Amino acid sequence: MDSDALFHVKQLFWQGSYQDCIAESTSVDINDLSDPESLSRALYAARSHLALQPPATSSAVSLLNSALSSNEPPASARAIQAFAGYLDASVEDREGKLDELRDLVLEYEGEEVDEETREEERIVRCMAGTAFILQNEVEEAVTTLTEGCGKTDLEWDLAQTTYQSAKQWGDDSLLIQIMEAWIGMKTGGRPLNQSYYLYEELYQQPSGRTPTVLASHAAAHFLLGHVEEAKADILEAQGTQSGKSDPAVLSVGSSLSMPNAYEQLSAVAPQHPLVADVQAKSAAFDEAAAKFAVSA
Repeated sequence: MDSDALFHVKQLFWQGSYQDCIAESTSVDINDLSDPESLSRALYAARSHLALQPPATSSAVSLLNSALSSNEPPASARAIQAFAGYLDASVEDREGKLDELRDLVLEYEGEEVDEETREEERIVRCMAGTAFILQNEVEEAVTTLTEGCGKTDLEWDLAQTTYQSAKQWGDDSLLIQIMEAWIGMKTGGRPLNQSYYLYEELYQQPSGRTPTVLASHAAAHFLLGHVEEAKADILEAQGTQSGKSDPAVLSVGSSLSMPNAYEQLSAVAPQHPLVADVQAKSAAFDEAAAKFAVSA
């Protein structure tokens, strides 16, 4: 079971309070390799640096120097280092970083692992899956994140199955509650209302109004038909330094047709699924329109 301090670190991370997570994680020594909690703090601090906009890749890797320079560097630390390298790499060099992540995932294929090793595997798969999504390798991302189940789409039933599996190891975890909220927003009806209540609870916390929470709160409002409340959340998020270029904030703002939101999203996150979808539909429209063009 996590200590109260580590539990707080995780809560800050999952609600998107990345600067607070970094501060809390590094408030004690994180270089004691004999203490598993020390490594966990370093990992969450490093991941928080990578979640910033723009990602602080060098800061993330520097926090893991002790772990990476040990005789047997943890796979989780190596995965975060590889993901940081992916973010820094040129388009031509990214495939090499993806191969590093694939090799790390393969280390767990077919292996029986204990709970401590399972936590390592979760981080490795999370880093790899995130990179695959950014590379638009969606099928590989889903297979990686669902531990090789072979499913090839992000349908509701897959999300529900993964959620039920995750509940077995963390029923009271904020991450599990957020997963349930995501599913609720997809499902609609009563689950949508429950999703709204979770984000409302986070929204009311002293450190809860992060861009991540505000974007989710806005999305829930929007789906419930509360358009003006949703827009107010996005405006509040854009009023913060980190929220101005946050892809989640800008994507919800785009759905709300807020001024310049889509243009900003296209600039800061050209690989975002919403941008890719709009571009694909625009190209399909242009192709169809060309068939009916009147020759001069």
